[in-house]
Amino acid sequence: MTLGENMKIVRMQKKMSQADLAKLAEVHQKNISKYENDGVVPSALVLKEIARALGVTTDFLLGSQSDNVIKDVKLLNFFKEIDNMPDNLKGSLMQVIEAYVQNYKAKQAYS
Repeated sequence: MTLGENMKIVRMQKKMSQADLAKLAEVHQKNISKYENDGVVPSALVLKEIARALGVTTDFLLGSQSDNVIKDVKLLNFFKEIDNMPDNLKGSLMQVIEAYVQNYKAKQAYS
């Protein structure tokens, strides 16, 4: 997928208009339209602001995201904070996360 397609998909998933995104990213709405239609490529600084406004990484928007990379910026920041915690706390959090993941998978399997 292209940068523009990725931008549009995430924006629509977040139920944002182009005007909403433009305001959050501090760019003109017409530019958002051009980016989404792949008519213009935003500068690195503008792309960073768009990614921040959408709550994803620039890599995700550029389509260079692999399956083992966290797309959600907020979640990524939580994991960075957890990584700096003592091992005993990390272990406890890992058990909680593992339980939630297993519960989710079980629900998905039966739905």
